[in-house]
Amino acid sequence: MPENTNPDVIYLEADSEITEAIDKLKASTGDEVRIAVPARSAMLQSAINLKLLKKAASSSHKKLVLVSADKATMSLAAGLGLMVANNVKAEAAVPAIGSLPPETNREPVVIEQEQPPDARQASDSKNSGSNKSNGSFEKKHISLSDDEPLEDKKSEELNQPPVKGKRNSKEPKVPNFMGLNRKIGIAVIAFAVFLLLVLAYVFLPTAKAILIAKAQKTPVNVKFTLDAGTRKSDFENGIVAANQVSATKSLSAQFAATGQKDVGQKASGSVAISNCSTNNSFTMPAGTTFSSNGKNFTLGSSVSVPGASFSSGQCSQPGKANGNITASQNGDSYNVSNATFAISGYDGLVNAKGTTSGGVSKIATVVTQDDLDKAQKTMIEQANQSAQQELSGKASKDEKIFDGTFTTTVSNVSSSAPVNSENSGGTISAQVKYTELAASSSDLDKLFEVQTKTQIPGGNQLYQSGAGDAQYKVTKLDNADKATMGATSNAFYGQTIDTNTVAKSISGKSKKSAIDIVQPQYSQVEGVLVESTPALTPNLPFFANRITVEIRVKTD
Repeated sequence: MPENTNPDVIYLEADSEITEAIDKLKASTGDEVRIAVPARSAMLQSAINLKLLKKAASSSHKKLVLVSADKATMSLAAGLGLMVANNVKAEAAVPAIGSLPPETNREPVVIEQEQPPDARQASDSKNSGSNKSNGSFEKKHISLSDDEPLEDKKSEELNQPPVKGKRNSKEPKVPNFMGLNRKIGIAVIAFAVFLLLVLAYVFLPTAKAILIAKAQKTPVNVKFTLDAGTRKSDFENGIVAANQVSATKSLSAQFAATGQKDVGQKASGSVAISNCSTNNSFTMPAGTTFSSNGKNFTLGSSVSVPGASFSSGQCSQPGKANGNITASQNGDSYNVSNATFAISGYDGLVNAKGTTSGGVSKIATVVTQDDLDKAQKTMIEQANQSAQQELSGKASKDEKIFDGTFTTTVSNVSSSAPVNSENSGGTISAQVKYTELAASSSDLDKLFEVQTKTQIPGGNQLYQSGAGDAQYKVTKLDNADKATMGATSNAFYGQTIDTNTVAKSISGKSKKSAIDIVQPQYSQVEGVLVESTPALTPNLPFFANRITVEIRVKTD
């Protein structure tokens, strides 16, 4: 028979019985059937089960393949001539014969089978004194040969066709060890859970007993330094280790340009220089100023002017030369036609005439440095509030954040419109790092305790240091890592209460009885609030070290 490329695959659970496997094999419609079980299943590790499967496959005219990599299964399959595949898609083959268990021979297998009550009575009355067992069980031979169908054998023995869905009492019973193991496992797990619950009830509960006490009030003043550069607070010297919380934001904002710039053009032209002042030639230097109607022009390059000719003391022939001039400023008002120019540094007998053109008047709006500075300042200030909210969210629940230590550091400033560029406006962007200093609330409380001990009368216990209600002020912000601080508050004190003794006296007692136990010992205690975890436990923990005692002041 050619190998089937699409065999039927039967997947079984770890606790499936052999009868289920046989039923599914018979119900399969394919010519080739592959049976796959989990690795922890013992179904395919029994020679009896494999013989029954082989028998069922043979009677149903199906090709049986076992899907397993288990050595015991492969050894048994080799002895029975059954095909094995490593997985459901792998090629199947009969494993090479190795050492086979004794049960793989072809002799009939004897299975102890319990008889029904009616059959047992008939057997006793008919065959009393015969060679049978004590009447509770009889030995039954089951043939596992390939030439006799299972269905026919059962029908012959019972003289009736097998009933579908109903187990015949004479069929061999295979012990379900997997089911027994599962029941034992469930029982072990249940006991373990119960034990854990008992242990959790005894050892895990915690509680906080809050003593509401009457107290005296005294004002306190505290001075200290917040320092993010130190890891450990020095309360005696007033130094508190700070945590610098920070956030970096990339900001951008639009701005309008306000600067003005003359971007016109200067007029220029040529002039004819006339010399009737001297008969000597001379050189007129570059940069010489020519003026006409209040408009000044400059000579572009030096000009050699010849001397004049005189007759009877009069200039009969002036010395003449040509030069180029340029207006000193932009504007169309410097465009002149056939104008007479006075020349700076020479008398009126040395002058020039000429025409200039090309002057253009134009004033443009440009970006100034002041525009950028104002836009940057406004952009950062507008983001300050959201930045402070973000910093507050970064501080832990046990930390107090100090708003007065808020700082900004600006970097990577850029503008889409540079300074002096012709633009009506632009976009400025920058990266801003925001920082604030925070300190542990427990550290602040210890600082207040150290500094307020000298401010309360002797022989009393400090109930509440006032750190949580203090008004803090930054007296000097040295830098983003360090600040000098001052604080004012009210501290509360009273007669000594031993919190360890209180915890021991109420451990294991009911929550309602806590006040009755504590108040006789400490008359200043007017009430006890108990917070426990889990909340529904009626009693306080059995162990005193699981109870925290806190003194809370009655301020009214």
